[in-house]
Amino acid sequence: MTESPPPLTMLLSRHTRRREFIALFGGAAAWPFAARAQHGPQNKQIRIGFLAQAVPTLAMLNAFRAALRERGYVEGQNLSIADRWPQASSEQISDIAAELVRSNVDIIVTWGTPAVLAAKAATATIPIVMAGVADPVRSGLVRSLARPGGNITGFADLIPDLSAKQVQLLIDVIPEIRRVGIVCNPSNPASTVVLRDVEKAIRVLGLEFHTVDARSPQEFESAFARLGAEGVKGVVVVPDGSVIEHRSLIAALAQKTRLPTMFQRRENVAAGGLMSYGTDLADRLRQAAFYVDRILNGAKPADLPVQQPTKFELVINLKTAKALGLTVPPSLLARADEVIE
Repeated sequence: MTESPPPLTMLLSRHTRRREFIALFGGAAAWPFAARAQHGPQNKQIRIGFLAQAVPTLAMLNAFRAALRERGYVEGQNLSIADRWPQASSEQISDIAAELVRSNVDIIVTWGTPAVLAAKAATATIPIVMAGVADPVRSGLVRSLARPGGNITGFADLIPDLSAKQVQLLIDVIPEIRRVGIVCNPSNPASTVVLRDVEKAIRVLGLEFHTVDARSPQEFESAFARLGAEGVKGVVVVPDGSVIEHRSLIAALAQKTRLPTMFQRRENVAAGGLMSYGTDLADRLRQAAFYVDRILNGAKPADLPVQQPTKFELVINLKTAKALGLTVPPSLLARADEVIE
């Protein structure tokens, strides 16, 4: 966060970044510059499989493609990208992973824990770069963060105390809150890990919670209706691919039930959610492109350490706060990296 807050008049500009988002991962700031020295393969057509748990945002895909272009990989020249994700049910992801393996891609990039688990089950030889999982060691994806072993490496979302900070931020905006709602996708192993952290954080703060499951549009509608009926005053939405995919619906449901929402990703706040605190997905994919380049130039996934985030952003939607009748403390606005008015 910034060391000294800017004047309040500067805090309310539309879609204004609060501070440059640099060095998201330890030691990562210098990566793009070093990677630009690479020029991609000169005589080989590279095929990358991009496997996502749910529909990614265009910004995420564009960030990944742009980072690859910076390193000399140009679609239509020496690169093709097969991007795949379930179109109906999440159960399709195993079949999609197997399809990518059969198509002989050179490397697979995954977004979401279910995606990397499916890729791991499909191949033990094709390199896999994960663009974010909650805990790859506990999920059995890598042996350790420093020496992952096998064919998988990438970026983890191991963030100590993140859930506690998110709950505290919600309390800062709703001091009278006594009961917190939680929305979680039970079929995502990473989400269930985060769920335990959220529930623990709420207990430590002396509050009650009510947890509901959701992963589809119908389930999100039911979840927010139940939370509204239970009398919760704020909601923590556990990160999951479905939360990004259905971000506009979730924001509309939260406003309909007048429930302030805390997310991990700014995409949900841009869609109309109240607040987010976490890492930037587009930046994660830019960094994933660096690891792709390293591997294509001879590095082994087993020897590339799994990176952890060191920088986070707080995003607040002031328009949503006003619609919900909430007053965001000026001190919190001063701490925000972005305020959407």
